[in-house]
Amino acid sequence: MNLPIPPIELLVMTTKPSNLPSLVRGTLILLALGALSSLPGWNNAIGSAITNGSFQVDHARVWGNSTLFDGSIIETASAPSQLQLIGGAQVRLAADTRATIYQKKLILESGYGQVESAQGYEVEARSLRVSGSRDAITRVKLEGGGKVIVAAVRGAVRVTNSTGVLVATIEAGKSLDLEPQAAGASAPTKVTGCLLEKAGKAIVVDQTTSVVLELRGTDLEKEIGNRVEVTGVAENSPASVPGASQLIRVAGLKVVGKGGCSSVAKKVGATAGAGVVAGTAGAGAAGAAGAAGAATGIGAGTIAVIGGVAAAATVGGLAAAGSLPGQSQSQTSASR
Repeated sequence: MNLPIPPIELLVMTTKPSNLPSLVRGTLILLALGALSSLPGWNNAIGSAITNGSFQVDHARVWGNSTLFDGSIIETASAPSQLQLIGGAQVRLAADTRATIYQKKLILESGYGQVESAQGYEVEARSLRVSGSRDAITRVKLEGGGKVIVAAVRGAVRVTNSTGVLVATIEAGKSLDLEPQAAGASAPTKVTGCLLEKAGKAIVVDQTTSVVLELRGTDLEKEIGNRVEVTGVAENSPASVPGASQLIRVAGLKVVGKGGCSSVAKKVGATAGAGVVAGTAGAGAAGAAGAAGAATGIGAGTIAVIGGVAAAATVGGLAAAGSLPGQSQSQTSASR
């Protein structure tokens, strides 16, 4: 005999009053999901969503809370929404935000969101992939003109492009304005940072994105330990230096400061001494330098283009905000 399965929200309401704190109610929903996960029709449930008003799940209006399934489309209205996933990820979506939620990733389509307590959980924002370290709090916001703002409130955050190339590492308390370029992964490279030696090769540590790039070019050893501006293009072959994101064929190098790189060298396990055996710059490098200088940016503050993504430090960024808009609001609600 097959008995009807009551909605998750009804199970929660029969256990506790509907005015329970949102975290408790979310926990009860997850426990109920765990109990029902072995039953037909519930094996695709991945968590729950709670709000202090209404929102849409798969284009249907929902009040209070709703069970989430792999691929659910969530659209918040005037109130933010809190998502709690069985795998441990906690997601907060600001008002007027649209996203598709999966067990291992969230695709942000518009608006502003935050992910916490989920190592390996990924946010797709336009062509970028954003993931945080264990116990990190990551914020991602989509803005006009193709710009994506990424902030690390707690822990470290990695950003890669659509092909998996690391384009930024963001430390706690910092945020970056990122904008994929029209040229994509083949766009010229432009970085500014310390020129160092590691594993017998020249590298540069970009001061904006903290990305390490291996360099191939002439006379690089002369500027080891100095701060430089480098333009060039990415080679097809991968970098051989541990920790380097790409191998760059240098088209142009300009010294912007003498010395001051010892702390950076220590951080990445490199040295600021001389002795690098330089490679040979390939043909067409000069043209690449001009192209890099003309690369479309995101304003006068753009000082890095890596893997086809322009990056600039954010002024008053998301990491400085005390909480996600509406995050401090209580989220008591009635079930749908």
